[in-house]
Amino acid sequence: MKKGFFITIEGGEACGKSTQVNLLKDYFKNNFSEDDYLFVREPGGTPLAEEIRNLLLFYKEEKPLPITELLLFCAARAQNTHTRIIPALKEGKIVIADRFYDSTLAYQGEARKIMDKSQLLNLTQTIIGDLKPDLTFYLKLSPEEAFKRKKSNEALDRIESEGIEFHKAVARGYDYISSLENNRFCTIDASLSPEEIFKIIKSEIEKRIN
Repeated sequence: MKKGFFITIEGGEACGKSTQVNLLKDYFKNNFSEDDYLFVREPGGTPLAEEIRNLLLFYKEEKPLPITELLLFCAARAQNTHTRIIPALKEGKIVIADRFYDSTLAYQGEARKIMDKSQLLNLTQTIIGDLKPDLTFYLKLSPEEAFKRKKSNEALDRIESEGIEFHKAVARGYDYISSLENNRFCTIDASLSPEEIFKIIKSEIEKRIN
């Protein structure tokens, strides 16, 4: 049985993740069989996890406590990981995830400071076991530039609406994580054009999976 390959795409708000995910979907559709790959997102990916996503990002009646936010993200990740990601990897598929646990380390760890990184990693291991991405693309963009990209009339979710200091902390979190695992991380300057970024991503994926 061939081994699957797990790719994650990470970064702060407005870094261009969604654009790159869509370009990757077109690339895989044109170059691979549908049985060879799977795209997932966090939070979300399954019907239950998508319900949790709505609670996390758009629930208006009551703001979740930081610890509640963390546990909801973890619940969605557990459902997505064990029902979709791990089975696909066992089938030898390439799995591409729009965010995974590095987001929790940056957002809930560094920015929210709910618990320290070692505690978060222990919690993550409890939820998903030893699963770790084989390759992570970190689209690095300064929070100042990200705020410029956001249109004044654009609807923002609850986390996107946080202030500049929150997003600076998120950036520090990603910088720290990527510095510790530079063999896994491919850090890309997200101020480059979408075409330039995709060229780097495509080249790195082809190098790794071939």
